Amino acid sequence: MGMADGLELRVLGPLELLIDGVPTALGGVKPRMLLATLVLHHRRAVSVDQLVEVLWPVDRPRSAHANVQTYISGLRAQLGPERLETRTPGYRLNLREGELDLQRFDRLAAGDVLSEVEEALAMWRGDPIEDLPASPAWNTHLEGLLRRRRTARQTRARLLIDADRARDALPDLRALVDEDPLWEEGWFLLVRALAATGQRAEALSGYSEARRIFATELGIEPGEPLRRLHRELLTEAPAGVERLDHDAATLLRGLAKLAMPATPEWVAAALLDRPHADDLLETLVQARLLRRNSEDRYTVPALVNLLAADLPGDQSDQPLIRVLSGYLFLAEQAAHMLPAQVFGPGVAVAPRRAVPLAQRDALQWFASELCALERAVQLAADLGRSDLAWEIAHALVPWCDLGGHTAEWEKTHSVALISCRSTGDLLGEATTLRGLGQLHVYRDHYDAAAEAFGRSRLLFARLGNDCGEAGALAGLGTVLRLRGELDQAYACFRQVLASYVEAGDLRGQAFAHGSLGQALLARGDLAGAAKALNKGLEMASALDDHHRVAHLTHHLGVSMLRKGDAESGHAKLSEALERFGSLGDAHGQAYCLTDLAELEPIDAAVGRLTAALEIFERIGDRRAQAKCARRLGELHREAGRDSLSGAYLDEARRLQATVTTS
Repeated sequence: MGMADGLELRVLGPLELLIDGVPTALGGVKPRMLLATLVLHHRRAVSVDQLVEVLWPVDRPRSAHANVQTYISGLRAQLGPERLETRTPGYRLNLREGELDLQRFDRLAAGDVLSEVEEALAMWRGDPIEDLPASPAWNTHLEGLLRRRRTARQTRARLLIDADRARDALPDLRALVDEDPLWEEGWFLLVRALAATGQRAEALSGYSEARRIFATELGIEPGEPLRRLHRELLTEAPAGVERLDHDAATLLRGLAKLAMPATPEWVAAALLDRPHADDLLETLVQARLLRRNSEDRYTVPALVNLLAADLPGDQSDQPLIRVLSGYLFLAEQAAHMLPAQVFGPGVAVAPRRAVPLAQRDALQWFASELCALERAVQLAADLGRSDLAWEIAHALVPWCDLGGHTAEWEKTHSVALISCRSTGDLLGEATTLRGLGQLHVYRDHYDAAAEAFGRSRLLFARLGNDCGEAGALAGLGTVLRLRGELDQAYACFRQVLASYVEAGDLRGQAFAHGSLGQALLARGDLAGAAKALNKGLEMASALDDHHRVAHLTHHLGVSMLRKGDAESGHAKLSEALERFGSLGDAHGQAYCLTDLAELEPIDAAVGRLTAALEIFERIGDRRAQAKCARRLGELHREAGRDSLSGAYLDEARRLQATVTTS
């Protein structure tokens, strides 16, 4: 409601002055900013110093005070002297009733009359004085204006719902909670409006989202009004939910909290601490409270999932911990079918729940259960069970290492490391750092690897865990060898061997002999290298450690090539390539392909190196990528393919630069 004539000043949008309904120019930016400041302090005196600060926050001219007086004189001529008064220590704007849009907005928005509140909101033409440069002195006032506008929007939404026009309120309510996700009244009205329009599932989902945000951002539950509204929605649960017995409620609660894509029958049994739960699962499927897919796995329907958190049943974390213990057991069983890992703490601390491993193909099992295992690590961390988090992550290493699944390796170990540090779990931190150190080596991040291995070694030493300390020291030795610090690397591996001999760890000894052989090979001691590698090969063969045998066979092949025995070297490398292939170790295959390429004609060599390069790119082994790319560039140049040669050589230089600066 504006004036038919006279003066009207508008600030709910661009600053405007209307006289007799006609827009009137207010001069340049400075006079307009001065007027805006007086409006924001309406009917209160503003000092000259405050006005100067707004108009010239930096580079204030000597004539600043005189300029303010000039601007005041100009505004008085337009507004009238009775509206712009001189008041110690400066000036005061004193507009009459109805002359300022902000005053009219406040009056109309203060009541509970829908038409008046809508009229008040219609007065907003944008953000307050949005056409003027920002001033820090205005921030508090402008934030207050926006809060008043938000309150009016809230009032309008409530009045629309009360008038059975909830659907009209939904768009603005969704915008309000997006603008301020921590505003509980907005969530209350949104959930209420959704329920009033028959969108009960969406209303429950809205409550769940509000609850998640408050828990994550504030560490609190929603207030009683919103919780009471949620309880009212729950009284209209789907058929059967309100009549669930204790076990059924525990099962649905647990499945909802696990939040896994689809769960096998054993998970339900673990939640209930039973040998089997197929009878209850069938009952819930018949009641349409669960869905069963073609693989005999179960999912919770969306609406039941929303209700599950408030169902009765076992409210403790124990059902979830039993499931996580089951996943740890299964992951270890599958890992035992893969090439043995030398490194680890040598102790088990988290509980295990024995579960039959239906899938006997370990690689396929890990691939099919990856989402569940990643979720298990995160859930264990969320529950404060760092022991389960790091042990599940550690059990994943053989699969990650064999298949080059570096992203999954990093993801699970990073979650576990944060969990261990938050709970003060030194053993878990040491083990997880050792795993991350190995990943850094594969990615040629040698500084990060050395830091992780060094910290891991210190923690294992503090704990008196010789097995873990030897594994961390072995990692440090590998970094030293790759950096070309061969004497230090050799001394490091001698210490590792001594530790494994003292512990009677034959697998560790086989590894240490192989590592000594690699260090000697790098130093050019071919006889010493062959002796160490053959000793390791002898021990690995006796242990039936096929993976270690493949690695040592590969290094022996390289040693023979260095001696000039190309025929024997080619045979050993071919044998190693076949062994890695049977084990599914793509990384090992790639290294064999790279070395074999040195012995073959150009086209065959290019084929082997191209295959190797693809593997190294997937894993992120940039040093090996650079070596492959450089050799491919040389071979293409020999074949007269200059364009390809140049591209590969440029790529090799780029990759080598990233390795050097790691």
